[in-house]
Amino acid sequence: MTEANIYPFKKKNIGLVILLSIVTLGVYIGYWFISLRSSFQLVDKKNNIPFKWWIAATIYLSVSIVFSIIGEFVFSIVGLYMLDSIDLILTYFFLGLLYYSLFRMKESLEEVYAEADVNKYLLFFFHIWYIQYKINKIVESRGLPHEKI
Repeated sequence: MTEANIYPFKKKNIGLVILLSIVTLGVYIGYWFISLRSSFQLVDKKNNIPFKWWIAATIYLSVSIVFSIIGEFVFSIVGLYMLDSIDLILTYFFLGLLYYSLFRMKESLEEVYAEADVNKYLLFFFHIWYIQYKINKIVESRGLPHEKI
């Protein structure tokens, strides 16, 4: 429990998290997970959150957005259909990765901090926005500095 005293989470503006995740078409969600890697590794000693998969997912999502924009100029119609098929398959994988990671974060937060009390239904519908809200509440209630990562 000594890690609880040096809690490394950073308070972030919820409105900005929502805006960035929408404007970047989900790429920010991967970045958000990657940016919390060191914080959750201090809290979750079992290391249940697959951060390496989030690095791969973020890279793929970034490349996929670029191909969606310039794909018509680079690929034939068959190539575009193949990209769409790959995107569809990986969309379900990324959704599974998102919810697996979020519910592991929920468990870690509730295990270390009683005031976390994360609602599973709100977590399901509002994913990183809700968990960031809970992290902000923990930072505020503990009176922890915002600058530490």
